[in-house]
Amino acid sequence: MNKYRDLMAAVALVRTALDEAKKLHKKIQEPGETDWRVPGRDEVDGAHAKAAVELTSFHAATVKWEKELVSKGWRV
Repeated sequence: MNKYRDLMAAVALVRTALDEAKKLHKKIQEPGETDWRVPGRDEVDGAHAKAAVELTSFHAATVKWEKELVSKGWRV
């Protein structure tokens, strides 16, 4: 099994999912007066931006440590 390649594919898949989710943000309506707590567009945009930054950071770290991961059985 090629763990490193699978990890990179998973990161790309999450990036694609984030990109697709971003397209839906414009359809978010402000929450109405209900008993349920629904996040507004600003909260969703903020959470999305944070997730994108974290994913970019994780990807950069895995690329930085690629040689070490591969040497420990995470073959490319």
